[in-house]
Amino acid sequence: MVVMDTPPHVRRRLIGIFAAMTGAERVAHAVEMAEEVKVVAVAGIRARHPEWSDTEVSVEWLRLLHGDEIADRVARCSSGF
Repeated sequence: MVVMDTPPHVRRRLIGIFAAMTGAERVAHAVEMAEEVKVVAVAGIRARHPEWSDTEVSVEWLRLLHGDEIADRVARCSSGF
């Protein structure tokens, strides 16, 4: 089920804004939004686990993105540093 909490007139305006962008502008905007999401997610991880090292926070971020298997593999590789 898709939740649409944006009013229709705002949604139409946003669609128009994105449609007017070049492909490069849309990609740049997507990268910017992804970076903002990462900043918020990492801040949340740090708030919940202030005692964790930067490596542990990074592994948890990977866990959110890619799941346990990849995060655990990275954690095992990182434990030697």
